[in-house]
Amino acid sequence: MSEGVNISYEAHAIEARRQAAWRERDAARTPTVFDDQPHLYIKPSAPFTSGNVHMGHVRSYSVGDAYARFRRARGDRVLFAFGFDAFGLPAELGAIAGGVPPSEWVARCAEHMTGQLQRLGFSFDWERTFMSSDPVMYRWSQWLFLALLEAGLVYRGTGNVDWCDTCQTTLATIQVEDGLCWRCHNPVRLIERPTWYLRVSAYTQENDRRLDELAGGGRWDEVALASQRFVLGRVDGVEVDLSAAGDGPALSVFTPHADSLELARFVLISPKHPEIDAWAADPEVHERLEELRSGGLERSSRDARAIALIDTGRSLPAPAGGGSLPVLISPAVDGRFGATAVFGIPEHDRTDEVIAERLPELLAASRGAGGADASAGGGEASAPRAALRYKADDFSISRQRSWGTPIPIVYCEAHGAVPVPKEQLPVLLPLDIRPTGAGNPLAELSEFVQTTCPLCGGPAERETDTLDCHFDALWLWVPVCVPPESREETLEEILALADLRQWLPCERVVAGSDSGNFVFDQRIVTKALRDLGPLAFLQDGEPFAGCLFHEMVISDGRKMSKHLGNVVDPDALVERYGADTVRLAVLYAARPQKTLNWNDSAVLRAHRFLTQVWEFSQARIAAAELLAQTERAASGEGSDAEPVRDTSEHLRLKLSQWCEKGAEKITQDMEGLEMHSAVRNVMRLFDRVKDFDKRVVARQGALGRADNDALLEALALLSQLLGPFAPHMAEELWLSLGNDESGAQTPWPGVSLQAVA
Repeated sequence: MSEGVNISYEAHAIEARRQAAWRERDAARTPTVFDDQPHLYIKPSAPFTSGNVHMGHVRSYSVGDAYARFRRARGDRVLFAFGFDAFGLPAELGAIAGGVPPSEWVARCAEHMTGQLQRLGFSFDWERTFMSSDPVMYRWSQWLFLALLEAGLVYRGTGNVDWCDTCQTTLATIQVEDGLCWRCHNPVRLIERPTWYLRVSAYTQENDRRLDELAGGGRWDEVALASQRFVLGRVDGVEVDLSAAGDGPALSVFTPHADSLELARFVLISPKHPEIDAWAADPEVHERLEELRSGGLERSSRDARAIALIDTGRSLPAPAGGGSLPVLISPAVDGRFGATAVFGIPEHDRTDEVIAERLPELLAASRGAGGADASAGGGEASAPRAALRYKADDFSISRQRSWGTPIPIVYCEAHGAVPVPKEQLPVLLPLDIRPTGAGNPLAELSEFVQTTCPLCGGPAERETDTLDCHFDALWLWVPVCVPPESREETLEEILALADLRQWLPCERVVAGSDSGNFVFDQRIVTKALRDLGPLAFLQDGEPFAGCLFHEMVISDGRKMSKHLGNVVDPDALVERYGADTVRLAVLYAARPQKTLNWNDSAVLRAHRFLTQVWEFSQARIAAAELLAQTERAASGEGSDAEPVRDTSEHLRLKLSQWCEKGAEKITQDMEGLEMHSAVRNVMRLFDRVKDFDKRVVARQGALGRADNDALLEALALLSQLLGPFAPHMAEELWLSLGNDESGAQTPWPGVSLQAVA
């Protein structure tokens, strides 16, 4: 090796050079001309504009970026981009804390987060990035609202909704976690108020049916499939139609315990049941139901002894004969079976067991000493039939917050609720409001509220609720498929673009395991838009052909939290070790489907590995150059020196076999998104390369020309295989080995540079 050659691994200098080169050649640009090469859309998660990138983002985008780079390296045409999920309560609360308008807050956050992600070297097509809070984008939500409203899949109703007193807003069912608000972690109540609903129930069964097809395709991982089943909440069982003697209402009652109908002790009916009013016709029962609705139910309690129970005063015949069953109203049904009616079977259910213990006292208080329905007796019970129930149900999509998509509805005294014509979209959100956290500022802004009716031109008032950011998420996977120059077109024109037919369905979603609810409802809405026409080309109604959900990053066995003081700052890690080290560490540490318990050992191992690869490679490149110079000089002097005897041919053959097997295994890993296994196999291959070098030197004292050529060829292969995980160093190594950068990136083994150009 020549004296003065610097072989040290200078991560920051390498990464700065590579990122500048990528920008110069627009390496992550989305292809706009489609040829015979495969083309695919890889969807990363849409981050909330929270202000900072956290380790969960780093893990998620490292997995997605490695897959995107792998597919590009094979010559595939790749779309890899995202939009910021910029509306919603977290952004509003951040703006309140910062004392600035929400629009300013999210713009500042997005700029900072973009800088963080760019320093990490993720190959997003930044030209296609968008903010969901931009008017040209949130008109998508308004258009979708109107399209679903016209189809009867969005409707306005007055019913029980989950309400957070702290946040002063309604919540979707999925935003209630163990009875607590997902945002502030304070208790949630059940109240009754007018709200807009999304009718997911129209496609719940189809979402269920299609799960077997998704599982059979092999591109949905087990965590993603489990998340869909969890959100679906399917329960198999039987149902029985019960009707009491006389003119009382009939009821279909469900149970998952088909072989235990004779053990039924009572019937529970959800306060959200569509026929609840018939069961609460008695003035006293109705009053108690209204108290439950308006006063609210504390949803934090998991103890059945504290769950609200209302005796309807009515009974139904037992399904297996032998008496009658009292009918009780209780929200205890919802979380287990949805808005339905179920048999209470204490022998099989702990909640039913505790309710049964309370039953004698409850009935004695409401029906007298005997505890019986005076009108009970007789009645009919049908034969049991197979049935199923789903926990997934229609949910509220309107919120009493100012930072969200305005709902395109006006209220006219003559015509009631009137949709804003689609050609008048977007209904603009005022940007100069400064929410305080109390009330709804939009409702107090007369210039926003006061308008005219689209039907009669008379005075009208705008809807002052905004759409929940979960509704925005229903379409956030589509806009990156649209060329930026087409974003100003009408939604009808956009949805007819050939680009959508090229990129959809999305080949792979890579997101956190907490994204199951979003994906479930995106699948619902895709089926709706298929039937309505705009997405008719997605015949199975599935937006995502494949889905990988990774688990969270934790520290010290607990979720990372500022409160717990265990947050790991990605910026600090990048500053100390470089982006490639951080990216490689999160991939090396655990399979995506496993929780990553962060510790320093992973980052130290990754940094040590990259340093060794770089320094070993640069030393061998320099040594090869020195050998070549020596041979040329000797050849020019006409030296009679005897060349080094070649005794390592079998070792070169062994190295070639190692490289071939390693490339084959790593390719299989990448095709299955087994990044953890792929990284470890790259590390093993490097150990093989070092072992070859050591064996040759031990056998013959130095590497001959053929040995050097074989070693450099192996290092070139290593740089190609390392490209998806540590792209900066891998490409720099590729170039230092005498290759050029005319393609979009380092090609995969066996792929020509022209294929990735």
